[in-house]
Amino acid sequence: MIGQDNIKQILKSYKSNQASKYIPVRGDEILTKVFECEKYNISTKYDGHLCFIVKDEKGIYLLNFNGKPFERENLIKELDALLDKEGILVGEIFNYKEKERTRSFDLVKNLKNKDSSIKIVVFDVINYDGNSFEKSLWVEKKELIDKLFSKGENVFSLNEIEVNSRRDIQSEFEERVNNHNQEGLVVKGFNGPIFKIKPKLTFDFVVLGYSLGYSDNFSLLKELLFGIMIENDEFLIVGKVGGGFTIDQRTSLLDNLKNIKVESNLIEPSGSRTPFTFIKPELVIEIESVDIINYTSDQIIKKSVVSFDKNKYTKAKNKPSVSLISPVFKGFRDDKKVEIDQVGLVQITRIIELKNEIVETSNKHNSKIIKKEIYSKEIKDLKMVKKYFIWGTNSSSDDYPKFVFYKIDYSPSRGDKLRREIKVSNSQTQIKKIFSDQIKTDIKKGWKLIKN
Repeated sequence: MIGQDNIKQILKSYKSNQASKYIPVRGDEILTKVFECEKYNISTKYDGHLCFIVKDEKGIYLLNFNGKPFERENLIKELDALLDKEGILVGEIFNYKEKERTRSFDLVKNLKNKDSSIKIVVFDVINYDGNSFEKSLWVEKKELIDKLFSKGENVFSLNEIEVNSRRDIQSEFEERVNNHNQEGLVVKGFNGPIFKIKPKLTFDFVVLGYSLGYSDNFSLLKELLFGIMIENDEFLIVGKVGGGFTIDQRTSLLDNLKNIKVESNLIEPSGSRTPFTFIKPELVIEIESVDIINYTSDQIIKKSVVSFDKNKYTKAKNKPSVSLISPVFKGFRDDKKVEIDQVGLVQITRIIELKNEIVETSNKHNSKIIKKEIYSKEIKDLKMVKKYFIWGTNSSSDDYPKFVFYKIDYSPSRGDKLRREIKVSNSQTQIKKIFSDQIKTDIKKGWKLIKN
């Protein structure tokens, strides 16, 4: 059988490769976002954890994609009776409650409870009995899975139906999800992609900052930075949203945002490659998204926890967080207040569990400026300034880059007088090249070096 290290690599590789194959679609987008195919296979989406069934000469193991075991003796005994050959199969392990929707946090809560009903639905096979199935057609895989688990009670094969049109998919979504409160649908297009169809999700979040630069116009709002409140005056960053704003909103919202801007000791990069400007935690927004995840392809999602005190944000630590898929701004919630019961953890944990692992900010010395150059240019009594910096963060943590390039561009004749840009790298050679290339691009005739 494959060695332990190779098994871990296979599991991580599968997770990474398969995640990119699923296209998220909202239930109200089926007719427009699902590609037209000759036929489709539809199954109910279960909300649990990805589970690998590994059988070798020593026994049977239930593992997550990081190779950590799911301790469930009754499932291992059942699998031992069902499988007589070595192999690796893939399924979703979930907590079953009759006539109730599956939830991943129910699995976490009940996995060690012997009285709970934990099941596995098997939907893929990587290898079995010395044969690799990684490139096999789904029909061939499905025949093997159905045969192996035909007598399974708590471990069973995925049940699918075949339909011919997107209207059929829409009908199944209405019946299973809207009428019977299931998690969603998984739709395999014939010789095509796989769609993960779920109802739209809505959240209320506190606004923590804003950035400029929509369509490279730095007089327009580009994105809002948002998060949840985890303690009084302590917030966990969740993400940023740039879709859903009208052009009028991108202008009209700025005055209010600029009036409540505050200082911060951390740099949170925006989509325009400039740092977010932080604001007082006073505003609540409604966000709509297709999905929410707490893992990337190979690790827990971790983001900054910030404390707000004396009109300044300070980074406290890093903590497991989530990311929203295709977030859209729906509006401000003037009826909501920035309080734990309204913009707290429940906004996330009602849908997906938030991992308990906390990664503290690494102990490190203060950052040190490695290189700095300042240039100026005067035209008609107007003085323009460009500043370029490189600093080393002195951090040994994977959560921080080793080096940061920072540029400040001031021009009093522009609408957006002050522009900023940030780039990061773990290579000092690369960050120095970024520094020199940027200066070569920016500094032309008339600019004078005034400090280095």
